[in-house]
Amino acid sequence: MADIPIRGLKGEFGVLVRRTARKAVNRGYVGAHAAAEAATRRDRAARRADGARIADPGKVLWAMLGLAVASVAQWAVITLLARFGTPHMVGQYAFGLAVSAPVMLVAGLGLRTVLVTETQGRFDFDDYLRLGVVAALVGLVPLTLIAGVRGSADGVIIMLVGLAKAIDGIGEIYFGFFQRRLLIRTISVAMMVNSVLTLLLMGGLLLLTGNAAWATLGSVIGSTIGSIAYSRRAARRLTGPSVPGTGGKAWRHSRLLLVIAFPVGLSVGLNSFTTNIPRYILERQQGTAALGIFAALSYVVLAANTFFSAVSQTVLPRMAQLHQGGHHRRLAALTGRLVLACLVLGACACLVAAVVGGPALRLLYGAEYAGYTGVLVVLTVAVAFSGTLFFINTALLAARRFGNQLTASVAMLGLNMAVSVLLVPAYGLVGAAWTVVVALGVETLIKVVMLIRSLSIRPGERAPGAGRRSGLNPGGTRHVGPQHRRGRIRA
Repeated sequence: MADIPIRGLKGEFGVLVRRTARKAVNRGYVGAHAAAEAATRRDRAARRADGARIADPGKVLWAMLGLAVASVAQWAVITLLARFGTPHMVGQYAFGLAVSAPVMLVAGLGLRTVLVTETQGRFDFDDYLRLGVVAALVGLVPLTLIAGVRGSADGVIIMLVGLAKAIDGIGEIYFGFFQRRLLIRTISVAMMVNSVLTLLLMGGLLLLTGNAAWATLGSVIGSTIGSIAYSRRAARRLTGPSVPGTGGKAWRHSRLLLVIAFPVGLSVGLNSFTTNIPRYILERQQGTAALGIFAALSYVVLAANTFFSAVSQTVLPRMAQLHQGGHHRRLAALTGRLVLACLVLGACACLVAAVVGGPALRLLYGAEYAGYTGVLVVLTVAVAFSGTLFFINTALLAARRFGNQLTASVAMLGLNMAVSVLLVPAYGLVGAAWTVVVALGVETLIKVVMLIRSLSIRPGERAPGAGRRSGLNPGGTRHVGPQHRRGRIRA
């Protein structure tokens, strides 16, 4: 039968029909619509609560405090070596870091990142810890060989720095455990304990012995207490004493986790090796003292990276949540705001270095370093690229694009090697600084393209799970038929 327009009916019959229609609508569509609207409001409120919990200013401040203390402590160690030692001693320590960091980062497998972004619950914390300990022991093997080839003094420093990095790598797994629970304060306290003890012990041993190798021993002790002892105790307060699995099933989990995490560790390790290529060539061409000067000046980039790392670790869970919910545009907007802040910070750092760089170097490190203001200015240009790269990498990790990052890392290795060979022998410290800028700039462009492709949303594409249940449209409400919109009923 044809549709009858309700509004066209008059008299008592029309009133009766309109009342009947209203009852039918209220019992059918309106009840479902109200329930859907209520569910949508609850879902939005829960998302806002989760976002507020992750972006809690208190947690951000704790993360900043922990990384700030760590950054100041690392800078203070370099300053102590420069003030109470020689550029050669600074170079020895810097070379130990340059050699051991890539090896131990590969051995670390990026397990903290994998733990934080893993949302399916396939692995227990014991699986991560078991794999991390074994991988750290394996990573010490090539460092022992390198130390033996290098010689007694430099070799001892390489081994001690590598051991400290191995301990810190295991501590990173605990940090991932805390980060999943948004216990940022616990992470920050552990970092501060490690950093302050390292500074005090290294400074004391340096003043007592005047030897860089003995001073480096303080780093091992500080890492053991801060990264392992404190973190393990804090984790036990949360979970109680637990016995890690040792059976065949546990080791199968570890092997599966190794397959997943190895691209992450290899990518991070390749990035570290790529970053250190100018240092290897500079040390080879101009000696350990020149490397010491370059390492001291480069600390402006390392300090900025510490700050960027604090922010990126804080926003990583939020980015992972946005990607998991299919909110790609919101993830892209958050990344864009962080990148803009990095560019502004880099411009300010470059201006400050150009104006007061010389006097600041003389005050902090001594007269031997004051003549390298030009190198410092070039290095501050790298701050903007470095921060941009940090947050783009964080967004890619939230999207779990591990294999793509490995491809980009391999490409950057070849580029950095070519630029370093071209610039460092010809221009010395200035060439090494420009190599850092060029490499970071090109890698930033590559990662921007990767992120755009990863987060691109085709026309008509919906977020996963949006509007696919119970006949709900993308706004979360039930589809309203034409008869309800036009005020008609079917007889």
